[in-house]
Amino acid sequence: MKKFSGADGLMKLIMRTSLIYATLSIVFLQLLQAAAVSGQVGLDRKISLTANNIAFADLLKQIEQKTGVSFIYTNNELNREKISVKQHEKTARTILSPVLEHYSLTMVEDGMTVILKHKIQKKAIVKPGSIVGYVRDKENRKTLPYATVTLKSTGQKVITDVNGYFIIDNIKPGEVILTVNYIGYSTMAYTIAVGDGKPSSIDLFLSAESNDMKGITISGIRRGEAVALSNMRNADNIKYVLSEEQIERFPDATVGEAMQRVPGIAMDYSYGLPRNIIIRGLDQSMGSVTLNGNRLPSTSTSSREVDLNGILSSTVEAIEVNKTLTPDMDADGTSGSVNIISKTPKKGEKQLNLKGSFGHNFLLDKQNIDGSLTYGKRADKWAYLFGINYSKSFRGEDRVQKDYDTYEINGVEKTMLSNLELEGTDIKRENLGLQAEIDYFPTQKSQIYLRGSFNKYYELQTRGTKSYSIRDYTDEQHVTGVSIGSSGTPRNYNRNLTSFSLGYKTDFNNWKADADLTFSSGLYDQPLYFDGYFAYTGLSAGLDVSNPRAPQFDFGSVDPNDPSKYTTNYYTNRHQIAHDKDGQGSLNIQRTFDLSEKNKFVLKFGGRYKYKEDDHTRSYYQYTLKTGTLSLSNFLGNYSREKYFDGNYNLSGAISDGYLMEQYYQNNRALFVDNETYIRQNTDPDSYNGKETLGAGYVMGKLTLNKLDIITGLRYERTGFEYNGNIVSFDDKGAYVSTNKVAVKSDFSGFFPSLNLKYALDQRTNFRAAVTRSLSRPGYYDLVPWQEIETRRKRMKIGNPDLDQATSTNVDFLFEHYLKSLGLISGGIFYKNINNYIYESIYTQAGGQFDKYQVTQTVNGANAHVYGYEIAWQQQLTFLPGFLNGFGIYGNFTQIQSKFKLPGITSDRTVRLPSMRPKVGNASLSYEKYGFSGRISLNFYATFISELAETQENDLMEKGRAQLDFSASQKISKSFSLFMGISNINNAQIILDYGDGRPNDHKYYSTWANIGFKYTPFH
Repeated sequence: MKKFSGADGLMKLIMRTSLIYATLSIVFLQLLQAAAVSGQVGLDRKISLTANNIAFADLLKQIEQKTGVSFIYTNNELNREKISVKQHEKTARTILSPVLEHYSLTMVEDGMTVILKHKIQKKAIVKPGSIVGYVRDKENRKTLPYATVTLKSTGQKVITDVNGYFIIDNIKPGEVILTVNYIGYSTMAYTIAVGDGKPSSIDLFLSAESNDMKGITISGIRRGEAVALSNMRNADNIKYVLSEEQIERFPDATVGEAMQRVPGIAMDYSYGLPRNIIIRGLDQSMGSVTLNGNRLPSTSTSSREVDLNGILSSTVEAIEVNKTLTPDMDADGTSGSVNIISKTPKKGEKQLNLKGSFGHNFLLDKQNIDGSLTYGKRADKWAYLFGINYSKSFRGEDRVQKDYDTYEINGVEKTMLSNLELEGTDIKRENLGLQAEIDYFPTQKSQIYLRGSFNKYYELQTRGTKSYSIRDYTDEQHVTGVSIGSSGTPRNYNRNLTSFSLGYKTDFNNWKADADLTFSSGLYDQPLYFDGYFAYTGLSAGLDVSNPRAPQFDFGSVDPNDPSKYTTNYYTNRHQIAHDKDGQGSLNIQRTFDLSEKNKFVLKFGGRYKYKEDDHTRSYYQYTLKTGTLSLSNFLGNYSREKYFDGNYNLSGAISDGYLMEQYYQNNRALFVDNETYIRQNTDPDSYNGKETLGAGYVMGKLTLNKLDIITGLRYERTGFEYNGNIVSFDDKGAYVSTNKVAVKSDFSGFFPSLNLKYALDQRTNFRAAVTRSLSRPGYYDLVPWQEIETRRKRMKIGNPDLDQATSTNVDFLFEHYLKSLGLISGGIFYKNINNYIYESIYTQAGGQFDKYQVTQTVNGANAHVYGYEIAWQQQLTFLPGFLNGFGIYGNFTQIQSKFKLPGITSDRTVRLPSMRPKVGNASLSYEKYGFSGRISLNFYATFISELAETQENDLMEKGRAQLDFSASQKISKSFSLFMGISNINNAQIILDYGDGRPNDHKYYSTWANIGFKYTPFH
């Protein structure tokens, strides 16, 4: 054979092969055609056949005679019907085919033999169907979140989501019955036709049970209670829920104020308003605050805390307080997790909420305003919502602070007052909340959403301060060497929260999936701080401490408010900014397995990744005059509070104006020189930057066995961090020496299993138990490798990048019974064993370069134990006759104990955890009928340790506090209502004393009130 080579040879080989293939194909087709024409035998032979009303077997015999074929069949293939046939010159196959089709027979040909058989009937493939829909209030058509929808034939249950939406998959086509159950509403049953492989859409309407009582409806606040209670009842974990309507029933303008009404919750106050949340005795650093399930960045300077004053309550739809965790939740929730749910558009509803109010602060005698507008609409494929919320309020604080020292009086050492400071603060607060959401629904079972929010919290403080410093005592009623310090310090803050989320949700067969990408940013910015401090020294005075909370100085004929006697030789200003930025993505996938009619298993798995950047710059400046001093006479301000601290003091006169000091410095910079030691000591140790990464994955399952739900699984989280800080050193005279940069890179990780059990004794009664493991991460600044070393004082403050996360094993038991008349009775106990508890320690260094230095550092401590119980009762007394059935009761009480071994200089001591309120509670009496809603509410907590010292007598103790509030609203029409609120009616104050009873800090606020309207035209 000739060999081909190269491209030409290959092409020739392909052409020859193709020619041979084509020739053979043509010849083969011609032979087939010839055989078909000349070889027509058997059933393909043309015959003529006329038969009238003969048996099927006789027909087959005639065809055998005319064609020569043989039919093989049994009696099963024969039919008793008579057949009539009249065909001329048709093939036997053509004549026989319609007859076989009529009798559902088929034939198998083997030469001249034909075997007849019954056709194997292919079963039609029936695809399961599904039901999608909404549960609504029959009266106002509003959706009902967290309703229980049950498929009667199988017992399969689903819970509607936050928008009242539900999906039931894998249903056999035909008519089925759905039952719907909701707290406060009559149980209803609906018959629905389910198609083959297609979703059936339906709206299920419920009627309120209380509508039959004159004057009482389940709209407004009571609808909100029904939503919240249904969410709690159907939850897989132990949680408490506040709905939008419940929040509005109290005079609470911010999320922080609303949170103080929750069982087991106490708040840390700032200028009379709740700021940071404390859950079951543990502060916010041991929990988390999330928005729609994504953790919010910090709006503080060094911690992970979110100032809840920065989020207006009018921007949220609900607030969930999760007291136990499930594996699909972030593990950083030892105290608990607060999830803020933003407003969303509702199916088939047009939303327009317009609200405005005016108020008054009685301490400052200034007016407050508040307004909000929300508009939303949803069609079949698209939905949108936007809102704008604004508040301008004035707050005030009269603060009296006292410090003590040891003095020798008549040869005896005594602890006496060393400093008295009067600090009056006028606060102007502005909150702006913007939110928007756009949704697209490609199918009935899928959703794409884009949502964003911006919360701006601006605060301008105008301060007037007088401080009285005592050098010596001649006797217990007379002091010498008194120095009066005076300053007027304007300063401001911006605490901004920004969040954008893009997500996708879908449901297919028994699978569900959701994905979310979120960017969020937290900003703390203090661009303005002008401190003009002047002093009047060398004074003597009589001292009256008969009222230890308000000591009085008597300077005799000397005028302590003579501005010409006050001088200074320096000026201070500063700028502080912290920025916390997060980018995070999460994915969750869920599969449901139906084990039997009443039992099912839900498998869920997923993960989260987060990248964080956090930086903090603290720029403090002090400028000293090169020569001479400045007199207060040239820098007088107009700050005045004549009846300060309930009339005990006159804080007026001889108070500087910080704005004038800043103006003078800017115009006369050549007269000043930088105080480098002050600047470096107050700037460098506190300035840092860094980044963190979080990787988390989980797998969990929910097994439903009739009335028992078992939710268990495992979560893994790893946090990596890199931080850059400064080591700042001073010489033995206290002068600044150097700043050296230092960096650290580390991580911590762990597995976090959990088990939640829920046993439904009946539709309204649950027993719950949970064993979970959680974590608490150190604050940002605690992980920074910073040091501030003061050689002269043998004192140093340092960061601790070797800190580990605190982990906790948590045990919870809870009984809850949901009352038919919109209410709840619950009680439970809890226990937490916290390993590596994080706290600030003051200790003396032993050995090394800094031997015998006093060191302040955040460290991991021994185990801490927290345990207690909580009870709650809320009920609308609709069973009472006539006028009385409008009353309602709301109350909760939590008692907590804790133990922690604190290392001491002489010996260790066991103490309660700082910030832990041992007793916390709420009590409220309400009346709701004929469109009126009113309530008087009491929030209280018991005395607790605010700050730990080296010895018990120097621990700072915050005294117990109770605040009384009143709120009311009246419907004028279906769309328009008026409301009012009075806060702190009893002028509750914040008082801190030392452990031995010495007064330390006392803050006074007076009362504030508002009145307004709400307009909701669409129902």
